[in-house]
Amino acid sequence: MLTSIICRTIRFSVRHAWFVIGLFALVVAASTVYVARHFAINTDVSSLIDPNAPWVRRDAAVTAAFPQRADSTLVVVRAPAPEFATQAARELAQRLRAQPRLFSSVSLGTDSDFFARNGLLFLPPDQLNTLSAQLADARPLLNALARDPSLRGLADLLSVTLLTPLQTGQLTLADMAPLLRRSADTVDAALANRPAALSWRELAGGAPAGPVHSLVEVIPVLDYTQLQPGAASSDAIRAAAAGLHLGQRYGATVALTGAVPLADDEFSSVQQGAALSTAVTFGFVLLILWMALHSMKLVGAVFITMLGGLALTAALGMLMVGALNIISVAFAMLFVGIGVDFGIQFGMRFRARLLELADTYEALLAVSRTISLPVTLAAVATAIGFFAFLPTAYRGVAELGQIAGVGILFVAFPTCFTILPALIAKSHPHAASSMPGYGWLAPVDHLFQRNRTVLLFGTVAIVAAGVPLLWHLRFDFNPLHLKDPSSESVQALHTLAGSGEAGIDNVQVLAPSLAQAAALGQRVGRLPEVERATTLQSLVPEQQAGKLHIIGGLAARLDPVLAQQPAPPASDIERIDALRNAARGLRNAALDYPGAGEGPARRLADSLGKLARADASARNRAEQALAGPLKFALASLRMALHPEPVSLRTIPADLRSNWVAADGRALLDIAPRKAPGMEPGDDRQLRRFAAAVQRIAPDASGGTISVLNAAGVVTHAFIEAALLAIVAITALLWLTFRRIEDVLLTMVPLLVSGLVTLELCVVFGISLNFANIIALPLLLGVGVAFKIYYVMAWRSGITALLQHGLTQAIILSAATTGTAFGSLWLSSHPGTASMGKLLVLALGCTLIGAVFFQPILMGQPRATPQQDQRGASHE
Repeated sequence: MLTSIICRTIRFSVRHAWFVIGLFALVVAASTVYVARHFAINTDVSSLIDPNAPWVRRDAAVTAAFPQRADSTLVVVRAPAPEFATQAARELAQRLRAQPRLFSSVSLGTDSDFFARNGLLFLPPDQLNTLSAQLADARPLLNALARDPSLRGLADLLSVTLLTPLQTGQLTLADMAPLLRRSADTVDAALANRPAALSWRELAGGAPAGPVHSLVEVIPVLDYTQLQPGAASSDAIRAAAAGLHLGQRYGATVALTGAVPLADDEFSSVQQGAALSTAVTFGFVLLILWMALHSMKLVGAVFITMLGGLALTAALGMLMVGALNIISVAFAMLFVGIGVDFGIQFGMRFRARLLELADTYEALLAVSRTISLPVTLAAVATAIGFFAFLPTAYRGVAELGQIAGVGILFVAFPTCFTILPALIAKSHPHAASSMPGYGWLAPVDHLFQRNRTVLLFGTVAIVAAGVPLLWHLRFDFNPLHLKDPSSESVQALHTLAGSGEAGIDNVQVLAPSLAQAAALGQRVGRLPEVERATTLQSLVPEQQAGKLHIIGGLAARLDPVLAQQPAPPASDIERIDALRNAARGLRNAALDYPGAGEGPARRLADSLGKLARADASARNRAEQALAGPLKFALASLRMALHPEPVSLRTIPADLRSNWVAADGRALLDIAPRKAPGMEPGDDRQLRRFAAAVQRIAPDASGGTISVLNAAGVVTHAFIEAALLAIVAITALLWLTFRRIEDVLLTMVPLLVSGLVTLELCVVFGISLNFANIIALPLLLGVGVAFKIYYVMAWRSGITALLQHGLTQAIILSAATTGTAFGSLWLSSHPGTASMGKLLVLALGCTLIGAVFFQPILMGQPRATPQQDQRGASHE
C-alpha cells in the first residue's frame, strides 16, 4: 500500500509538474517572508531546561523577587591603581545615571558612598586597633602628604621627610624598599608613556602591585525586538567611558560581563562566521552531489528541493517554538546534512534506472517502486531519533528535535516524492555513462566474506576491550565552557570568578523573612564547605559603639592634618629642582645605608634623574601617576574617618532592595569555600558544597545547585531519549521486517557504533556537555537509515554490497551529512562546535559500522542465486 501511494504521488507530480513546482515556490516564498519577520534567538541558557522542574521554579522565584539580579550588566573598570579604578567607576556611574532611558538602575557596590564612609566599621576590633595605631604613628607622613600632594611634594618627602628618620634610626632603608621599588616602577612607566600609578592604598595594606578593578552594576533597559537586546545599553556604556576619557586620565579600561552581555556575546559568537560557514557547506554539498549524480540538472533539482525544504522547516520551527535557542539554531545544518540523503538516494537510483530505461518518466516510476519502503523507514527512524527528546525535561534539545524531526518527516520526506520528481521531469537530465558503484572494492568484498568469522569476532573483541574506558567518560556541566572564551564578557567573568566577586558558584535561599534568612545563614555559615553566608543583616557591622569610639579618636588626631589647605601648584622648574634633590638624597642614602634597600634607592634615584632631564609632558604623566592616587586616597581616608551608625533602617534603599523584596521575603547568599589551589568551577569541591548546603537548606537554588541539577536533567534526558529511540526504532523495524533476526541485524551494528563513539570520546578527550549530548540519540536515527538500506538490499538477495551502488550512495550521503556537521564544528561558539565535533565522530563510527561491519554481520543473503540476480536487476 505504501509503495502504491508513493507511486501515485510521483505519477501525479510528474504529470502536473508545473503546478507542483509553482505551488512549492509560493509556499517557500511565504515561508521565507515569515522567517524574516519572526526570526528570534533566545540565548538564555536557563531556558534550555523545563521550567516546571522544582529547582527551576525556585530559581524563577528568586528572579521574580529580585529581578535586578537577573538582567544585569557588570561593568568591570580596570586601572593601574585601586584609587584610579574607584574614581573612574564613580564618574562612569554618574554619567550612566543621567541616562534613565537606557538604565533603570546604576549602583557601585563596595565602592558606593555607603561602604566608603562606613568601611572601617566592618573591620574586626583588633584589626581596627592596629590600623588606628599605624595611622596615628604615620601622622607626620600624612601631614607632609596632605600639605603638598604633588610630584614636588613627593620628591621633597623622599629627600627630607623620610631621610631624616633614617639618620635617627626610626626608619631603615629596607623598610622603605617597597615604596622605593614601586615608585621607580611608576616613574619608569611614565617615562615610557605606559599606563601606571602608585597605589597608596596598596602600600598601606602591603598588597601586591598590579591592575585592579572596580565594579559598576547596571540594570539596562532591554530591547527585545533586537537579536541582541542589551546592545544599545552596552554601546552607551562604552561611549560614556570614551567620553569621560577614562583611559587617558586614569589608564582605565572598561569590560562588560553579567547576564546581558553574556547573552549578547553568545549570540554574536553563534552568528560570527555563519555566512562563510554556510557558503562553504553549500559549496561542498554541491560538489558531493555532483560526485553522486554526474548531472548538473539532477544536482540542481536536489539542491533546490533541499533549499526550499530548509525554508519550510525554518518557518515551521519559528511557528512551533517562537524563538530558537542556542542549541536548536543548529537545525539548519542538521536538515541539510540529513535531508539531502533522500535526494542522493533518489537521484542515484534514478541515474541507474535512466541508464537502463532511457526514459525519464519510466525511470521515475521504477525508482518509486524500489525506494518507497527503505526511504520511508529511514525518514521515520531518523525522525524518531529527533523526537525521542520531546518527552524529556531538556527543553533546548527537545526543541531542536521537534524542529528537525518535523523537517525530516514532514518536509524532506514528502518533497523527495513530489517536488524532486517534478523538477527532474521538467529538466530531463541526460543519462550517466556508467552505473553507480565502487567496482574496485570487489576484492575487499570477497576478502570480507572469506574471513567473515575472524573479522566478526575480532571486531567484537576490540569493542569489548574498550568498554573499561567508559568509566572515564566525563560530563562537563559548566555552562561557561559552552561560551566563547575569547569574548569580552567571558574573560571579564573569569577575572571576577578568580576573586569571588561574581558569585558564579554561590547559591541562594529565598526565606519568608529577614529574621529567618539570618538564622538560617548562621547555621549554614558554620559548615566547613561554606566561606560566608550573607543577608541584609550582614551589612550591619557588629560592635559599632566601640569601633565608633576608636575611629572618633583617630579622626580627632587626623582631621586637622587632612583638612589643611594644600600648597599652590608647583612650577615645572620647582618640580625639576625637587626631583634632583630627591635623586641626590637617595644616592647618599644608598651609600650610607647599604643592605636590602640600597638597590631600590639607587634605581629610584636614577629614574628621578631621568625624569628631571625629560620633557614637561613626562613629568605631567608622573605627576598624575604618583600624586593622582594620593589625592583620592587622602579624600577616601577623610570620608572613612566619619562613619555613621548603621542599622537596617539606615541602609540605602538600593542596597536594601538587593536583599529584601517588596513583600518582605529575604535572600540568603551562600558562597563556597575555595580550597588552596582550587580552580573556579572545580567539580568535586562544588558537589560537596552543594550537598552540604542542601542538607541544611533543601530549598537552596541557583549557582552550583542549578548547574548540577541541569547536568542531572541532561544526563537523564540523554538516557531516556536513547532508550525511547531504541525501543521505538526496534518496534518500527519489527512491524516492517517481521523477523527478529533482521531487526537485530539492523540494531546491533548501530549499538556497536554508539559504544565505539563513547569509547573514542574518552580516547580523544571529548567531554559530553549540554550541547553535544544530542549527537548520540540523534545518530540512532541517522545511523539506522544506513542500516535499513543495507538490510532491505540484503533481504532482496543482493550480494557484494561494498561494490554496489548502494554503498556509494551511503558514503556520499554520509559525506554530505559530515560536511554539514563539520560546519558546526568550525563555529566560534564552543557549544555548537562541540556538537559538530561529536556528530562528526559519531557519524564516522556509524558509517564504518554500516559499510564494513554490517555486511560481515549479515553474511550471505537468504535469497537464492536466481533471486539474487532478479533483486540486483530491480535494484
